[in-house]
Amino acid sequence: MICIDTNVIYHFLFETELTSTSEKIIREAIIEGIAIPMIVYNELLYIVGAKIARIKYGIKGKYSFRKHIAKHGFPGEAIEKVNGFIRDFKVTMLRDYQDPDELVKTIKLYRLAPNDAQIVLTCKHSSIGTLATFDEDFKRVPRLKVVP
Repeated sequence: MICIDTNVIYHFLFETELTSTSEKIIREAIIEGIAIPMIVYNELLYIVGAKIARIKYGIKGKYSFRKHIAKHGFPGEAIEKVNGFIRDFKVTMLRDYQDPDELVKTIKLYRLAPNDAQIVLTCKHSSIGTLATFDEDFKRVPRLKVVP
């Protein structure tokens, strides 16, 4: 099983300079199985929703996006896009491992942002040793093989 970070899926779903690399990563990961922690699902819904709101409605910035959600609801197209990816690639959803003390320890030990530390802990406690991400910060975690 390979854990896929938010940024790899984002670049797969939207055409960017990293789309071809994301496609290659996902094709290779399908063989072993793809997993994502709930924190990645949460991040993915938010950034895909914000991107769709920017494209369709010209919404820029998190406060404008929040106002848009309050008035019109969360973009259903974003939910469909993310859930379609999960369904099409038979993604295993991982429950986030939750231990505040271990989270803080991981943040400090590897100098990570809280969401990144959460991903590291979920991989650790799900016995997943490979993380596909474009985030170089994860390379500071010796137990994880980071690809590409």
